[in-house]
Amino acid sequence: MSKIENRITGELTVTLKGYGFVDVVDQEKDIFIAKENLNGAVDGDIVEVRFKKKKFHGRPDAEIVRVIAHQTRATTVEDIMKKYKIIPDFPAQVLQKAQHVANKKLTDCMTNRVDLRELPIITIDPADARDLDDAVSLVDNPDGTMTLGVHIADVSEYVKAGSALDQEAYRRGTSIYFPDRVIPMLPTQLSNGVCSLNPNEPRLTLSVMMTLDKNYNLVSYDIKKTLIQTRTRFSYDEVQEILDGNANHAFRDTLLKMASITQKYEHDRQARGEITFNVPEPKIVLDENGQIASVYSRPHKLSHRIIETFMIMANEVVAEHCNKLDLPFVYRIHEKPDPIKVIRFINTMKPFNIKHQIDFENVNGFQYQNMLDNISDENLKIIISSLALRSMQKAKYDPHCVGHFALGATYYCHFTSPIRRYPDLVIHRIIKMHLDNQLNTQQIKQLKAFVIAASQQSSQTELDAVAAEREVDDLKCAEYMQKHIGETFAGVVNGITDFGVFVYIPENTAEGLVRTENLPNDNYLYHDGTMQMLGKKSKIRIGDPINVTVIGVNLHKCKIEFTANPQQ
Repeated sequence: MSKIENRITGELTVTLKGYGFVDVVDQEKDIFIAKENLNGAVDGDIVEVRFKKKKFHGRPDAEIVRVIAHQTRATTVEDIMKKYKIIPDFPAQVLQKAQHVANKKLTDCMTNRVDLRELPIITIDPADARDLDDAVSLVDNPDGTMTLGVHIADVSEYVKAGSALDQEAYRRGTSIYFPDRVIPMLPTQLSNGVCSLNPNEPRLTLSVMMTLDKNYNLVSYDIKKTLIQTRTRFSYDEVQEILDGNANHAFRDTLLKMASITQKYEHDRQARGEITFNVPEPKIVLDENGQIASVYSRPHKLSHRIIETFMIMANEVVAEHCNKLDLPFVYRIHEKPDPIKVIRFINTMKPFNIKHQIDFENVNGFQYQNMLDNISDENLKIIISSLALRSMQKAKYDPHCVGHFALGATYYCHFTSPIRRYPDLVIHRIIKMHLDNQLNTQQIKQLKAFVIAASQQSSQTELDAVAAEREVDDLKCAEYMQKHIGETFAGVVNGITDFGVFVYIPENTAEGLVRTENLPNDNYLYHDGTMQMLGKKSKIRIGDPINVTVIGVNLHKCKIEFTANPQQ
């Protein structure tokens, strides 16, 4: 940023009404540019502006004196990948190693491994999933108990510590999922091939076998190296049809019992302080030409929750088991919220008169959940859930077990997705070394140093992956809404600033901005303390319903602009 002779540089956004705003790095307020002061600059240009004395709606007023660079090209997925240094192609030596290990004979991997191929094991995944790294089983025992098995692909049998495959997986840290492609952590020979738990194929796994009593309480468990062969691959939709009574299947009774176990453990987690956030995720569907066919909120039905619950159960069992053994380990932790952020969140809620007992000095999950339970309006609950999430710390990986605040869990880790997450792969190795009595003093010392580095690296790669996935979703939503310019949608106010109102569209999860000058006829002023727009005749609050019309889409910035319906 250059400030010479009262001049400054930034990126220009031009509205459909002809005037513009210049966004400046590290400056909260943008700079208003009247139509007659654009001087030939167009939307997306990097420009140099000179300040004028007057202001527009409290923002500095200026004129453009020079176009430094043109940036009118639409952003692409490749641009976002480059921004986050995401390299889709694997080095040749990594691909060669993957091809070599993919041919490993299973008979060479059976030392201290139990053959469970006779068990009725199934997978439940999205219909379009290719990397199937978890499978489940449920069988009744003669003594009236039952055994719930969670079987996870034994990727560590193919990806040895220090190998070229391992170094590349460490660098990537995670698989990244975009609507039109996947950037896998491991080459597809492994992720979609010998490590994927495809039906009727023998596969190496690590299994957590949990014995439950007749009331589904956990009474014992065993963690072992196994060989499995899944019987059936279900999609979430297929399982939901069976649970709803709209379809029959040989696994119907098993699935119904799995659903009962899920509901029991969901209740138990709520009773210990788990927080259930209502924050929808976009599901972007492409047609055969790679163009956006539809965008909608990703479902979270009982069929999804079965796998979610069983994975949480396995993650907790493994984390507690390894913690009590005092093994070097990578935990998944979520620390308590920062009191200052909690205070800000409480202040934001004041205008809504939401009953709560959140104590910023001694906050717990029950307080957050009780507050969310007191919100009857579902759209408002979505907005408040999002704000509540922002008031919390980010979950991360750490070699120290400090618990998981949002889950209400004392012990937690990520064990169930070693195909797509590096921490899972690391702890698989450590568990197997313990099971095979291969851990000595020197190895433990080396592992203690390594899990520190792996935790830090994986936490950062996860942050980058989430940010990239979010930006690509924003791009795809913008591309979708470009086809709907001029159309009106029912929205909900989900953010307010001094320059306008952000609106969320529940129908397709898109989010855009209504600038102050495009709000209903009134003279609005932003009230920072309560995050409201206060006018002479009306006010606008977070959570308010609002009908908006799409008036513009900026595919360079992946942003959508609305105008509010005058009748609002």
